[in-house]
Amino acid sequence: MAGSSPSGDEMSSTDYLARHNVLLYVEDAISQLLEYKDENAKIIHGKFLADYFRSVHKGTHTMFREFEYVRATPHNRSCFIKSVWSCFRHIASHGELLSVKEYHSLLCLLCNDFPLDVVQRTARIVLMDDALDCLMSFVDFLYAFQIQFYYEEFVNACKEAYDHLLMASPTVVVPSTESWTQTKASTTETENVARLNEGVNSQTFFDVMEKTCGKLSQFTKRPSLQHIHSELSKLPKVTFYGLLTALSKNDDINAEIGSLPCHDCMLDGSDVDIILK
Repeated sequence: MAGSSPSGDEMSSTDYLARHNVLLYVEDAISQLLEYKDENAKIIHGKFLADYFRSVHKGTHTMFREFEYVRATPHNRSCFIKSVWSCFRHIASHGELLSVKEYHSLLCLLCNDFPLDVVQRTARIVLMDDALDCLMSFVDFLYAFQIQFYYEEFVNACKEAYDHLLMASPTVVVPSTESWTQTKASTTETENVARLNEGVNSQTFFDVMEKTCGKLSQFTKRPSLQHIHSELSKLPKVTFYGLLTALSKNDDINAEIGSLPCHDCMLDGSDVDIILK
């Protein structure tokens, strides 16, 4: 009926534009056109714009772009993850193990200003308690990278919630007598390390995460709460990186993102087929 407000299942044009970041792509297309026009005056505007949006649709538009653009939208992040897989998956077939710096170098081949700290946070998901200078398989790195990069805002919010729970957990109070003055600092440090390794109550963590997710923007991507609960219910206590490791190995969450195949199908198909999908 004319004049009636849209139902809960309908999306307004404004929401549609925001959800799919249409204005961002239009602005970037025009910016790219103007930049390219300076180098090639004979450019056909209509064809350039058509090629740009065809590239966005195919998912090849993030190749060799700056990091700000690569991470600008969920679609861009997803396409970049798929590009990493399609370009470097031969590493998995050879069973090679690479370091943080080597993975960073690979990512910089596709995005020359890709930040090292994102790779380091990904390594913590894979290595957990091990030192960051340990080597990682491509498969382990890629699925962990997918969680860290695609769900960046969700991961940051969960880390804040986890740290809050960790600091709120009870600890043993050491009496500050004169005879213990020298050992108090080292004892407190030992307790903190033990607390970090022990983790927090899984159900409590889920309850806090559920509230945290409710505060995120409606357009912020996050894993399904059902899948998060499924992983948390497996253990009475969990560490932050232990949860992220579990999420990175969850095929249902992987399917939600839609960038990578299931773990068992990592090497299926030819490289050409992957790129043209």
